[in-house]
Amino acid sequence: MIPHDETAAVPNASAGRVPPAFPSRRAGAPLLSLRPSLALQLLVAAGLGVAAAAVYTALAPWLGVWQALPVTLAFLATGGLAAAAWRRKQPAFLEIGSDFLAAWSCDGACLAAGRLAGASQWGAWLLALVVEQGARRTTILVAADAVPAETFRTLAVRARSAAGR
Repeated sequence: MIPHDETAAVPNASAGRVPPAFPSRRAGAPLLSLRPSLALQLLVAAGLGVAAAAVYTALAPWLGVWQALPVTLAFLATGGLAAAAWRRKQPAFLEIGSDFLAAWSCDGACLAAGRLAGASQWGAWLLALVVEQGARRTTILVAADAVPAETFRTLAVRARSAAGR
C-alpha cells in the first residue's frame, strides 16, 4: 500500500504571477513584475485598424468593394497574428541594478541584459529603454500602466542618466 500524501493534492494558492526559477545575473538585484499594458495593446489595435482601413481604401477602387474585402481581412488576420506574437515576446520581469538592466520573459528566458544606452527615450507614460550588451542593442518598451509609479519613476531617472553619458 502506498502512503497517501495530503499535501501533494493541494494546489498552490498563491495569488498573482509567480516568477519562474531562473538564474539572476546579480545577487540582490530587485526583480520587478510587469503587467501587460492596456495602453500599448489599445494603440497596437488602433494602428492595425487604421492600416486595414488604408488597405481597403487603396484596393477597393481597383478590385471592387467585395473583392477587396478578403484581401483586407487577410491583412487584418496577419497583423493580428503579428501583434499577438509581439505581445508574447514582451518582458514579464525586469531586474534593475545600479549599472545594468535585464528583461526576462514568463518562461525565464533572458530577452535583454546589459547597461542602458544613451539612446533611451522617456515620456510621461512610455519609456523606450535601449539595453546594450557589446554591439547588440535591444529596445524594451515599458508603459506607465505596466509597473507601479515608483518603479516607472526609477526607470525614467535611469534612462535620463544613461542619456547623459
